[in-house]
Amino acid sequence: MLKITLISLLLFSKIAFSQVTDHFSDGNFTQNPVWQGDVGYFIINAQKQLQSNGQQIASQNFALSTANEYALNAHWEFFVQLNFDPTTTNFVRIYLISDQADLKGNLNGYFIQIGETGSTDGYNLYRQKGTSITKIISGAQKSRLTANVLSAKISVNRDADGKWELFTDVAGGSNFISEGTVLDKTFISSSFMGVYCKYATASRYNQYIFDDFVVDELVADVTPPTLKSIAIFDAKTIDLNFSEPLDPTSALLISNYSLSNGYGNPVSVSATSTSNTYRLSFTNDLATSDYTITVNNVKDKKGNEILNDSKLSFFYIKSYSPKYGDLVINEIFANPTGSLSLPQKEFIEVWNTTDEYILTKDLKYSDQTSTYTFTTDTIKPKQFVVLCAKADTALFKTYGKTIGLSPWPSLNNDKDILTLKNANGEVVDRVAYYDTWYKDAVKKSGGFSLELIDPKNVCTGIQNWIGSNDASGGTPGKINSVYRDQLSAEIPKIFNVLIIDSVTIQVNFSKPVDSLSASLPSNYLINNGVGEAKSAVVSSPLFVSVLLKFAEVTKGIQNTLTVKNVTDCAGNLIDPLNNTATLFMAKKPLKNEILISEVLFNPKGNGVDFVEIFNNSDHELDLKDLQLANADVSGNPASVKDISANSLYILPGSYWVLSTNSSNVKANYYVENPNNFVPLTSFPSFNNDKGSAIILTNNQILDRFNYTEKMHNVLLQNPDGVSLERVSFTKGSNEIGNFKSAASSVGFATPTYKNSQQLIGNETYVKLVSKTFSPDGDGFEDLLYLDYKLEENSNLATVNIFTDRGKLVKKLLKNQTIATSGQLIWDGLNDAGGRCSVGIYVLVFESFDLNGNINKFKNTFVLATKLN
Repeated sequence: MLKITLISLLLFSKIAFSQVTDHFSDGNFTQNPVWQGDVGYFIINAQKQLQSNGQQIASQNFALSTANEYALNAHWEFFVQLNFDPTTTNFVRIYLISDQADLKGNLNGYFIQIGETGSTDGYNLYRQKGTSITKIISGAQKSRLTANVLSAKISVNRDADGKWELFTDVAGGSNFISEGTVLDKTFISSSFMGVYCKYATASRYNQYIFDDFVVDELVADVTPPTLKSIAIFDAKTIDLNFSEPLDPTSALLISNYSLSNGYGNPVSVSATSTSNTYRLSFTNDLATSDYTITVNNVKDKKGNEILNDSKLSFFYIKSYSPKYGDLVINEIFANPTGSLSLPQKEFIEVWNTTDEYILTKDLKYSDQTSTYTFTTDTIKPKQFVVLCAKADTALFKTYGKTIGLSPWPSLNNDKDILTLKNANGEVVDRVAYYDTWYKDAVKKSGGFSLELIDPKNVCTGIQNWIGSNDASGGTPGKINSVYRDQLSAEIPKIFNVLIIDSVTIQVNFSKPVDSLSASLPSNYLINNGVGEAKSAVVSSPLFVSVLLKFAEVTKGIQNTLTVKNVTDCAGNLIDPLNNTATLFMAKKPLKNEILISEVLFNPKGNGVDFVEIFNNSDHELDLKDLQLANADVSGNPASVKDISANSLYILPGSYWVLSTNSSNVKANYYVENPNNFVPLTSFPSFNNDKGSAIILTNNQILDRFNYTEKMHNVLLQNPDGVSLERVSFTKGSNEIGNFKSAASSVGFATPTYKNSQQLIGNETYVKLVSKTFSPDGDGFEDLLYLDYKLEENSNLATVNIFTDRGKLVKKLLKNQTIATSGQLIWDGLNDAGGRCSVGIYVLVFESFDLNGNINKFKNTFVLATKLN
């Protein structure tokens, strides 16, 4: 059945689109060619002519038509005879061109009409559009040879440009006379031609006679067909449009077509409703690419064959619906006021981040108040596209591909929500921007765009946007000036950890981290039963620190904080070798655990006050919990100063110095532990004559020392620059005699180390480290060392060195205050600076206190030399 239908179709096409010639000599009008319509109202008469045979009634019309495709470069010729006097109600139309087979209804075409009241006749050419009729050639009036018979031969030409010319011979021969010409290309295609008879007088029913129809080319066609264009029907199908109708026999052969890129011959070729267009279907969907179709062996109706290997190239874009992140809003110029280089008009930039061609049709872009739906356009892979108001399109075209939108969803300066959706209504990108994203007050004020740092960034929002760094204020149509500037190969690490209070920890990272991962409390854990964080708040806009809240952190022991699953904006996970930190939260200091150890309240002219404190406990304490104060006139703490804004731990048995100028203290005194200083920006004032030094924690007094200048050693000629040192940490600060002047032998102060007047037990001794020394510079026993320890403090000492014959050679000390313990050194030089000779010497150590107690010690030693 399919084969029969195809053969019938080919046969019909062959007949329908061939030359029309019918002299009715075969005695019928039902074949060669086939006439259709009111076939019951026509006969072939004895003269082998087509004659009407309608009903013998008033007011009737009927018509016949036959297939005809000639419309340009065409010639029509035929004979017509009316055996009556034609009028406006009894007339005939010969349709040369019609798009419909039914010539009695609406149609588009051209016809010759004969029928006017009177004894003369005009042969006129009309154009019909629907039911509207327009005369385009008006033939001259002509008399009939016989009054009641009209007989004429008519010839019509229309060239390829649409120029019509009408000829007649009213004698029915071939002596044609032109009736006029006209250029009309309103309709340039045809499907049918035919005759239409209308009468209002019953006797006219059989008086219409036609013969010798010929329709052919005006000029012989010797031009081969060409391939004109290609249209995409669907992913597997393309339509080829040729310059003229083709012979279906050759046009429907699949072997005559070949598509590049490995597709080869189509699986089927089919005709379309347009006679010069054929549809090719392939097995596989077309991929996005350039293609070439090659055509061979197809012919037109005249047998002209297309040139060998006729080719036509086209570019096909595979249908692709963008997903989230495929198209991103890449730049926002919300406040163009003040721009020096860019047009002072709003724009956004969209970036195709994929390797796909994206068709814009039915994409939607909107803000919170209006929406624009895109028409057909294409965004190439990795292409930047500027979107602006349609009226501003020309201003931005110099920057690259620009699409003007109307209506334009205007941009708010301070904040807005912008959304891109695909044709299915799915969100492709959404940005809720704020002017804080500029991170720069100048750029925020206008003239600079907001630029996306990286569409693939783990970080979002303010972390992934910043004001443009480009000198022009923005980068429409090109890569952003800030693209990936926050990313690096560096892996995030814990930089340090600060303890804010007993439940609050601040973690500082080595680089900005993703706020989403960093804000998850479950990513932070403290051991010793503390558990996960209760909350995590990431600081903005730097995103390098996180404030954590925990349950009460165990105090007085070391805890370990572990950070997991936190990434930077590039997605790098925190360094597993640097994701922990030791936390120590000291116990709250109790009374007598932090004691005042030394006070310098009357410094030298260029000196500064200092207070030394001592950790008298068996565990670390935090100086952050402490305050330093003096006393007001009522004796209450005043001028209270925080000792440290951050945690600063003091080890058990260690000394720390509080001062506003640690460098000054170090310059004036020997400092054994230079790192044990706490610099204070301001200091309570300590009067030179008397006052109070107070150590507090949360307004509770831990220790208080009420000093006066009379506490200094009475033998001191000048107390300026001499500190008062604590003698005992077991006695109260204000017990009589528990603070005394620092020894001159240590420089009158001992900041950061053991006090010179500190009691060390009941043992008393003066002894030499070695009984022999040789000051010859060889690095071995070049100096004589004398260690001493006295039972009482505030001692004065005189130390002299004699020869074995009693001659004084060196005075090491003379009535000088000394510490309760210490070491003296002799380098072998006498008081005149000369080297003493080899021999036996005696060192005499005498000390006395203010109560008149005297101690005297003698030690004998040898000053030796090398033997040659």
